[in-house]
Amino acid sequence: MKKLKWLVLHIEEIISGIAIAIMMCAIFLNVIMRYVFRNPTAWADELAVICLAYVTFVGGAAAYKKNLHFGIDVLLDRLPVNIRMIIRQLTNFVFIVMFGFVTVMGYRLFASAVKVFNYSGWSYKIMDAALPLGFLSMTIYSLYFFIQSFRDRDAYIRRYETSYEEENVDEELVKASEKIFNRDETEEGGTDK
Repeated sequence: MKKLKWLVLHIEEIISGIAIAIMMCAIFLNVIMRYVFRNPTAWADELAVICLAYVTFVGGAAAYKKNLHFGIDVLLDRLPVNIRMIIRQLTNFVFIVMFGFVTVMGYRLFASAVKVFNYSGWSYKIMDAALPLGFLSMTIYSLYFFIQSFRDRDAYIRRYETSYEEENVDEELVKASEKIFNRDETEEGGTDK
């Protein structure tokens, strides 16, 4: 049961990670086939394009889930916490509507796809499925964050008030970097004299 829960909680990362690994292997294979054997594989480019769609949309959902998308909140940071919370709640509500709309439109695109890739003959549905999958995931997370803003206010505030750098900085890496910069400054100062 624990493994199933972990799988569900990390499905976006798993899908996008597998997609990027396949994409890199397909491109590497195609480069070898093209420049070493002078016989490129056309299907490898098509596979890379399909994988890119999954990396983009499903990987975007993984980043949204972890609040890793860039945001310019210079003005927002100057407001009181309560006002920031209301603005973020409104933003999450807008995201629910917007992501839901894109999910529906993406599903229509997927359902109506009749085109096939030129060389492999694979249906575009394989690639088009990435759009509704990614945006459905973002819709679900937006809804979750919106509900969380009312039910667990402290967790919601921590999600946005703790910056990415504060959460993920490796203190040992920072100290090692400072030592290197200090040593470089000392060496540069010694050569000028």
